[in-house]
Amino acid sequence: MIRTRLAGFAALLAAGSIALTACGPTSDNGGSAPATTAGQPATSAAAPAGPVSLTNGTAQQNNAPADTGDFFQGPSDSPAAMRWVELTAGSAGDLNPVVVNGAGFTLYRFDKDTASPSKSNCDGDCATTWPPVVVRPGAKIFVNGVAKSRVGVVRRDDGNLQVTIGGWPVYKFSKDTAPGQTNGQGVGGTWFGVTPDGTKAGQSPQGQDGTTGLDYSTGTAAQHHAPPNTGDNYKGPRTDPAAMKWVQLTAGSAGGLNPIVHDGAGFTLYRFDKDTAHPSMSNCNGDCAKTWPPVLVHQGTRIFVNGVPTAQVGIVKRADGSRQVTIGGWPVYRFSKDTAPGQTNGEGVGGTWFAVSPKGGKVLPPVAQGDGGTAPGGAPATSAAPTASTGGSVTLGNGSVILDSGKNLTEPSGSVGASGPGCQTLAQPFAALSIQLSGGPVKIWTGPDCTGTSKVITASVNDLTAVGFTQPVASVRFGG
Repeated sequence: MIRTRLAGFAALLAAGSIALTACGPTSDNGGSAPATTAGQPATSAAAPAGPVSLTNGTAQQNNAPADTGDFFQGPSDSPAAMRWVELTAGSAGDLNPVVVNGAGFTLYRFDKDTASPSKSNCDGDCATTWPPVVVRPGAKIFVNGVAKSRVGVVRRDDGNLQVTIGGWPVYKFSKDTAPGQTNGQGVGGTWFGVTPDGTKAGQSPQGQDGTTGLDYSTGTAAQHHAPPNTGDNYKGPRTDPAAMKWVQLTAGSAGGLNPIVHDGAGFTLYRFDKDTAHPSMSNCNGDCAKTWPPVLVHQGTRIFVNGVPTAQVGIVKRADGSRQVTIGGWPVYRFSKDTAPGQTNGEGVGGTWFAVSPKGGKVLPPVAQGDGGTAPGGAPATSAAPTASTGGSVTLGNGSVILDSGKNLTEPSGSVGASGPGCQTLAQPFAALSIQLSGGPVKIWTGPDCTGTSKVITASVNDLTAVGFTQPVASVRFGG
């Protein structure tokens, strides 16, 4: 069935910066697939137990000890403070999306630093005013709505390891004295809140949107004192006016998936491969819409954006005349079999339903790579080399693949999926640069009907050119 869609650690440490192991790919650039800093090759054999590791979710969800990490009340370079750091995509003041730590304090980047290679140029008095976010060997970094592929660490001149996002070293601001403050934004024209991608955070549009008729607000429903038993918290049918009073779109993580979007009640939101994003169109109606209730709004509905870029949010008119929220053009849904917050029972259903990312991408199931060790760079390195071969006595599996148009399991120009059994010919050859594999091995071919040049793929590959496959994929051979 066709569907659209590390060298040794010691030697690496000498390079001066360290990249974290990532796992659990997504299908857009905000995803958590393994990646490398620009200009640096992907490593192929990370040490199994490096100095820093990544864990999905918040510190609280992972039962981080009290008065440690971001919760520590003393100096940020104390051993207890450096046990862990949380990076959560959210909002603060007028900034959205912006990354905050586990205590809710805004994190910043400095224009006089560099991202490629990662380098901090804030020392001495500067580092007193702008305390760098530092961790010790053995620390954990909890990521919640921030893709693992964007997170790394760099060694500072004082020898400490500083956290990076998108290669940029990140800092707190000494004049932010309470969670949610953004007093460091724009200071000196060089300091800005940092987004989950490592770019500069900016003000999020708020108020009535003349095009959609929706009222956008930065933050959460709770922060804005939304009335109880309304919006995402409403207990009755989703088509009732009270249910459509407000919708919250929050970046986060759930069930090993990160980053995803969930609503104000903590329920995972999904996208459907049989819909379209350009133009936006929902093809889930009737019984489908009962199993997958669309996220509906009406004129004047308030949309709370928290870590999801407002520019990615829109609406589409459904066949029944109702209006449905879109992210990145993709209509979004809940799943009727998710009965509690944080569940992801809809992930991968029918090979067409996936959690939606903050930019509208499909969030793919996590690859079993573990949190692993670390290696130089400003972004994660893979914990195992991509495996591919030209043939041999390999028993093919009856699984599925997603062919992505970008390296590192991203889809700048879309993606195409296929699943077994047997040989599956794509509608047209697809210029794939990476491949996500589930249930392999499989064999990819340059010609239709499994002809031409082939390559056996035994695990997900972040860069097909690195394993010698440079032509578009025309067909895929599965087992069975």
